[in-house]
Amino acid sequence: MLEEQKFISAHCPLISFAADDSITPTQRLKLFSQSQTWIFVSRQAVNFCLDGFSPSQQHTLQALSRDRTIIAVGEATADSLQQKQIRSLTPVTPNSEGMIQLLEQKNLKQQPTLLVRGNKGRPLLQQYFADHQLSILQVYQRKTTSQTLPPQTKQSAIVVTSGQLMELVAEQFPSNAQRQACTIISGSARISEIAQQFGFTNCYTANNASNSELVKSCILWRNNVS
Repeated sequence: MLEEQKFISAHCPLISFAADDSITPTQRLKLFSQSQTWIFVSRQAVNFCLDGFSPSQQHTLQALSRDRTIIAVGEATADSLQQKQIRSLTPVTPNSEGMIQLLEQKNLKQQPTLLVRGNKGRPLLQQYFADHQLSILQVYQRKTTSQTLPPQTKQSAIVVTSGQLMELVAEQFPSNAQRQACTIISGSARISEIAQQFGFTNCYTANNASNSELVKSCILWRNNVS
């Protein structure tokens, strides 16, 4: 999408994902059956969780889903669920705050809830629930890569889509001078706040972390520096 808008772009993954197989598909299915609300925090949460099921287990899960409330953090996550014939709700704001707002609107806090996630992430949803109401299903692991970001100039910017990624970007630009010279285009106000805490003063914040909104912020930045 960036190249379609005449940007020169480079993909620099600082995190890789690997399946967490510590809980078997049968155990996962039992957790789903015991929970009335299912929350998926990312596409990776959907894919790493559901791709491990056999066809019969997927059929069982689809049947269970018909009388459950299912929340996907955003449209991409909802699309991954839809590909498995599972319909979901999405919050107005695709982040933990948005999902909590949706849970409040639907009066779901007291329902047994299953949170499907990776090994790292924000603790906000976990803190929201009483411990006895929330089960956590960890289905993937985030691992840092050895990827090195290219040198930054006034004509370049870094698109950052999570707080963990922002921390990894900061590690690659250790001096204040380097950080002040970088432009950060972030997927949320929270990521921009983290960037500013690290000393990145030039931040553009997208309305959300969707590709289309990130590209809009990239265009805004380009218009300002050109």
